[in-house]
Amino acid sequence: MTLPFAEHLDLLDVHGREVVAGLGQASPGDRMPPLGETAQQMAEDHWSTLEIWAWSLENPTSDWRTRKDRKPPKHYDALVAGISTETRRSVKALASAGPDATIDYFGRPGTVAEVARLLAHEAITKAHSASLVTGRPTPLLPPLAAADGIDQTLHDWACSDTDVAWGQRTVVVRTTDTDDAWYLSLSREADVEESRFRLVAPAEPSVVVEASAAQVLWWLHGHTSSEVSISGDDMMRALHAIFMHAVEDAPKRRRWWWFS
Repeated sequence: MTLPFAEHLDLLDVHGREVVAGLGQASPGDRMPPLGETAQQMAEDHWSTLEIWAWSLENPTSDWRTRKDRKPPKHYDALVAGISTETRRSVKALASAGPDATIDYFGRPGTVAEVARLLAHEAITKAHSASLVTGRPTPLLPPLAAADGIDQTLHDWACSDTDVAWGQRTVVVRTTDTDDAWYLSLSREADVEESRFRLVAPAEPSVVVEASAAQVLWWLHGHTSSEVSISGDDMMRALHAIFMHAVEDAPKRRRWWWFS
């Protein structure tokens, strides 16, 4: 389940420009949903994500750890302008490399197509957050593009550790406008805040999360939505913790889209 490479490039271009437009209307200290970082912090994170991937695409045979470290511009206006530059640079580097070229993808052999998908959905989520603060309408996100974002998010966030103890109950995440479904198994952790999940084969679910693809996508990223239907909520605290939603006094963390 993935969109064509060219469509990911289009999404990165369109939503990337909306990130710039939205951040350009925000003030550096504005709090950005859902995690509450400032517009300055979100912009710095986004710039860094684009910059390091662009460098990696331009230098596919080099170890990214050997590159000369670049810092994001300090002044907010220059930072927003820098995001515009790095977005164009990323689109150009992706198109030049082509979807089948190999590249290190978080420590494993990957393809440029995977990077295009990652950056497209990074731009989509950032544009959405900026639109909520500034009141700007964001470009229409077609259901298939939103479902692609759900799939990309769940596969990137899923736990691959082999020594995790997994529970027996299953969570299903469904979209009402694309008829897609993802089945999750949650880890058996003593501390619910350390819970993890993996993707599993279809099974009778104990919890059902259901809405349109766009609403499910925003919910996964921590945005509240009355349109998301959730049944079987005895597992919901662990599920919210897994997706870094607000859970009592649990600290909010950011899912990193770049290298650690």
